[in-house]
This record gives sequence, C-alpha cells and structure tokens, in this order.
Amino acid sequence: FMGDIGPPLAGVGLRLSAAQLRLRIVDAAVLNPHTAMPPYYRVSGLRNVAAQYAGKPILTAQQVEDVVAYLQTLR
Repeated sequence: FMGDIGPPLAGVGLRLSAAQLRLRIVDAAVLNPHTAMPPYYRVSGLRNVAAQYAGKPILTAQQVEDVVAYLQTLR
C-alpha cells in the first residue's frame, strides 16, 4: 500500500548508535509500549502467534546484526 508506515531512515546511522538500533529491532516496545513494530528477536510474552512460529524469532541474531550494520551505513 502507499504511504508511510515508519520513520525516514535517511541519516539513521548518524543519529543512533549500533546499540540503539539493535534495541529498536530486537524489541521496540521497550522504548514505546504502543509501537506497531513487532519484536524481531524477542519471543517471550507474545500473543496470537501461530503454533509453527511460537518460540521462534522473526530474525536470527545474525540477521539482526546484518540489519544493524546496514542501518549504520545510512548517513
């Protein structure tokens, strides 16, 4: 669909440290309990998860690090 579903990423590598980026990817609800962004690595405390996905993160730890590395290039 058309429109914005997240903040602009231009310059995010300058504004946020690797740790700050990682936290937002792993579990953005830590910073904003009302976020629509899913936790890409946290698996505890989730509701309405299909049985085949229960206990499994959306991204592996390596994939999280790859996303962080990419976001750090956006300067």
